[in-house]
Amino acid sequence: MKTTYLITGAGGFLGQSLVDALLARGDEALCFDFNAPRDEVLERWEGKARFVRGDIRDKALVDRLASESGSGPVIHLAGILTAGCDRNPADAIAVNLCGTYNVLEAALSHGSRRVVFASTIGVYGRGLPQPIREDVPLEPDGWYGLTKRAAEETGLLYVRRNGLDFRAVRFAAVTGPGRVAAGSASLFTSLIPEKAAKGEPYAIEVTPDTSYPVVYIKDAVAALLALADAEKAPGRIYNIASGNIAVDKMVEYIKTKIPDAVFTYAPVDDIMAVVSGYKTWSIDCSRAKNELGWTPEYGVQKMVDDIIAAVRSPSRR
Repeated sequence: MKTTYLITGAGGFLGQSLVDALLARGDEALCFDFNAPRDEVLERWEGKARFVRGDIRDKALVDRLASESGSGPVIHLAGILTAGCDRNPADAIAVNLCGTYNVLEAALSHGSRRVVFASTIGVYGRGLPQPIREDVPLEPDGWYGLTKRAAEETGLLYVRRNGLDFRAVRFAAVTGPGRVAAGSASLFTSLIPEKAAKGEPYAIEVTPDTSYPVVYIKDAVAALLALADAEKAPGRIYNIASGNIAVDKMVEYIKTKIPDAVFTYAPVDDIMAVVSGYKTWSIDCSRAKNELGWTPEYGVQKMVDDIIAAVRSPSRR
């Protein structure tokens, strides 16, 4: 039996991959975002997914879409990323927190639908004991993490007061081929192998000794589906990470695959200010394994191989 999902943020990198995965398994989607995906994406979805362009801050529109999309889970991905949040905290609050409130209200009003929320490891603070588990104190040091933490707490309030089935993933930086993420400090994790696969030189915006926790796009989609499909999710909130990318090790491995790849280093202060705090981080994902049966399939080398294959695929040319 087909299920219709309401997907906010469906036009983004993660959203498009999630919709593709839902359609591939025979489900349908009502897709919503501020920015529309490319025409070829909409053509691929035609007849199986409907796209509506709009603003998550528009409460009436969010409510209407919840009404029109049946009773399946709502997967809420829409949000402003790190740099955009720090540039404009008012927009960060309006989109990441108030937009989530609109989604929760709509889900509650239309059949008390399950809500799966994309949060971030940015809700954690600095100087934490390792590995980082979901129950450590949350002390975010930026507007992105703060608004995501507030959105999580709002969802949990709906659980306690209204019995809404709210669940969340705390993603490490999502990486993969074809990623365009204005305002993301982690874009280098995708561009290092992608530029090499395209035969383009790349001045890496971080230092060689940078280490950064990531989740590969296919692991991220699998986690969202596992959480949306699970009959029970007692932990409610789950760390999701594939592992850590050590930049010098990634470059070294790429050189074994593409010997003529050209890399230089040009650290950017704003990016280093973000990524330097994650150098020693280890994300514990055992709750997701034990309760959802999710484990990452993509280590760094497998990520690199998959990105190179995707970039060089005839369908991408």
